[in-house]
Amino acid sequence: MARFAHVPLPAFGLGVNPEETTVDEYRQRIAQARVLLAEHGLDALVVYGDREYFGDFYHLVGIDTRFEEGILVLTADASTVILGNENFGRPSRELGHSIVLWQELSPAGQRRDKASTLESLLRDAGVVAGATVGVNGQKRLSSPFFESGAAQFSAPAYLVDTLRALVSGGEVRDAKDLFTHPDFGLRSVATVHDINRFEFGASVLSLSVLRAMQGITPGVMADELADGYFSRGVSETVHRMLNFADRVGLGSPRPIAARLGDKFQLAQGIQGGLTARVGVVAANEGDLQPAQAELFNALTLNYFDVVSGWHENVRVGADTADVFDVVDGIRDDAVWQFALNPGHHLHYEEWSYSTFWKDDHHILRSGAMLQCDVIPVTGRADVEVGIEDGLVLADAALRDEIADVYPELWGRIQARRAFLRDEVGVTLDESLLPLSNTPLWHTPYVLDGTRNLTR
Repeated sequence: MARFAHVPLPAFGLGVNPEETTVDEYRQRIAQARVLLAEHGLDALVVYGDREYFGDFYHLVGIDTRFEEGILVLTADASTVILGNENFGRPSRELGHSIVLWQELSPAGQRRDKASTLESLLRDAGVVAGATVGVNGQKRLSSPFFESGAAQFSAPAYLVDTLRALVSGGEVRDAKDLFTHPDFGLRSVATVHDINRFEFGASVLSLSVLRAMQGITPGVMADELADGYFSRGVSETVHRMLNFADRVGLGSPRPIAARLGDKFQLAQGIQGGLTARVGVVAANEGDLQPAQAELFNALTLNYFDVVSGWHENVRVGADTADVFDVVDGIRDDAVWQFALNPGHHLHYEEWSYSTFWKDDHHILRSGAMLQCDVIPVTGRADVEVGIEDGLVLADAALRDEIADVYPELWGRIQARRAFLRDEVGVTLDESLLPLSNTPLWHTPYVLDGTRNLTR
């Protein structure tokens, strides 16, 4: 059972900022995409990327489309990248893509002096009449939420409309699952090199959030404290969050002072995970209203049993519906409810997919990047707690590869596992690897850094 006790946090160390993805890795990804293209009966795969939903495009092309959108057309024997003015010179020519300019992808008002139509570029890239074409988008849409029985897409209408016109007599399909479906998606599992990069990000952001948490005192301003977050140049996956009292939620920091008894929220996400901590600006129960303190303790201790149970049951080969049933069985229904799925997949983005729900049966695979994301809802607005960090699953072969290729990374992972087992009282399956430098470590009464959650 969960309890409060002093649990000193070791210094697990921080690796060297990893090298960027190599040309050989991109080639391997493109080859894997072509295999899926054939398995799903597609003649062409059209991959769209923009500022918010860049992951699929970035995975294959290596361009983060934060300033301009991009389009990749992949066929069995060719690949064409369609870009605007600013991105045109960025792709590696070693990958063998045909790179063409379509200035309509450039920001509004930028020069449009080299006219070409999207239809002609897509046609030249292999999107022709009678073809079966897959197009990704932001996410796969669910048909029960539309009155029309027609296929729905979260890609831009101009792109979907153009594709439908070009394949007259063929078919345009949603292909988002080729990237993020937990059972077979290209980005639903990570390689040893991906894990090395993601672990660096997870380590950095956990130390960043820890520093911010240690800076919480009554009177400190949220926006000023948030200036202390750092990322070491790793791309951020969500906006930075640091809030007090009624501001706690998904908002950006504002000039609001922490007050004794307020709840607090810290959250930062960079590629590798999201670290979040939620608790109260207090040293003990005496700093809270009596009813608030009673509910906060009931929630916090049961919450820690739930997230501990999640960690002890997640493993390669586990059924996510079974994991849900276990943690839902631990949860005290009289105290709190799940706000959303208790756990999800992540990759370049903070949330790529989730199957952690009742009767949603999917088997967890080796290489899956995961987030323990358990958010509680209670009957009081001033009572909340939260612990979030990134992890990865690895079977024996992948664990051996990590230890062989990145021995220092492996040493940090093993130290975190030992800390959880020996100091926190949570024993992980050998296939669950913690990437954060604050694994399950929290001081929910944030003004007392020696009052940690443990079992």
